[in-house]
Amino acid sequence: MDSKETREDRLEKPHAHFDRPQDIVADPALSKEEKAQALEKREQDARQLTTAAQDMTGGEENKLQEVLDAKKALEEPGGAPNPATADNPPPGSDAEVAAEAEIEKLDP
Repeated sequence: MDSKETREDRLEKPHAHFDRPQDIVADPALSKEEKAQALEKREQDARQLTTAAQDMTGGEENKLQEVLDAKKALEEPGGAPNPATADNPPPGSDAEVAAEAEIEKLDP
């Protein structure tokens, strides 16, 4: 596969190449403009999932807040992820519930 095709594919289908929106921000191979483009695509996808989720239950976890946090991090000096959101899962997410359960196991 040609590297140009791979780059374009990563920008058009970022959900297939990046597990988390913060991974887009951290990718050194993409320019700031390309990162913004990929995050915009992820935001559109997340908003569509939010709309679809109103009619259905289950399915893929909505990552809209993660995308919005990543877009904000991209605008911060240095484009570094916000530590408050990079290490702490969104409230109510499966990851947050799992983290709290782990803490409770350690707390006597």
